[in-house]
Amino acid sequence: MMKFTIPAALLSALALPAYADTAIGLAGDRTLAVIDLSTGEVTGMTEIDYDGRIHGIDYRPATNSLIAVTDEFAVVEIDPETGAWSLIVEMDTPMDIEEGAAVIVDINPVPDALRFMSGTTNHRIKLSSGEVMIDGDLTFTDGTEGTPMVGGTAYSNSFGSPESTAMYNIDTERAALLQQTAPNDGDNAMIGELGVMFDGPIAFDIVTDAEGMNTAWLSANGALHMISLDDGSIMDSWEIEGLDVTLRDLTVMTAAE
Repeated sequence: MMKFTIPAALLSALALPAYADTAIGLAGDRTLAVIDLSTGEVTGMTEIDYDGRIHGIDYRPATNSLIAVTDEFAVVEIDPETGAWSLIVEMDTPMDIEEGAAVIVDINPVPDALRFMSGTTNHRIKLSSGEVMIDGDLTFTDGTEGTPMVGGTAYSNSFGSPESTAMYNIDTERAALLQQTAPNDGDNAMIGELGVMFDGPIAFDIVTDAEGMNTAWLSANGALHMISLDDGSIMDSWEIEGLDVTLRDLTVMTAAE
């Protein structure tokens, strides 16, 4: 299978952006890997103090915290330094998840609600009550053939309490960036192909700064990539230093102002 191949000349010429934000990846059943985006290095590994599997993680801008969904369909807040967790809410309806399937855990920052997906199943969870709303199955509505194979999801404008947002997906079968144009209906449209194939799980997130600039990050094949939300192209790429596990989710904790 093809992997991300970045020309040596490009890799040597790339300079890592000076971000103060911290990326947190999820590997194995419950391992957090902290990545310094200013250096590209893994600076620490933490085990979540949970006896089971974590489906996914995300940054919750409304509370400036790290959240996760457990295999018992509980939404929890996690201390990334210690791995300790506290319950936010339990979902009132579980979701069928095929073995080995990617699970999407992502916060919509406008209503401060959780998008929870796997396969073509598309759920929305109220964090105040745990109520699960079963939305429309994931489909293409722009003429693209087949069914979306979503392996990663992120919302734009994830800073504070924004007035608007847009939902983006990574299709692992097509190695492409999609926009979920009607999130609750499950409607998807192709933005652009990445031009590569994936080897193993991928992880995707969008970080937003205080000025409203969105930066899309993709972890795939042992490397970190910056993705254009306009056309899906890879803008920058570099190997993650000190990482010997495969990330299956990624979120970026926004730096304090």
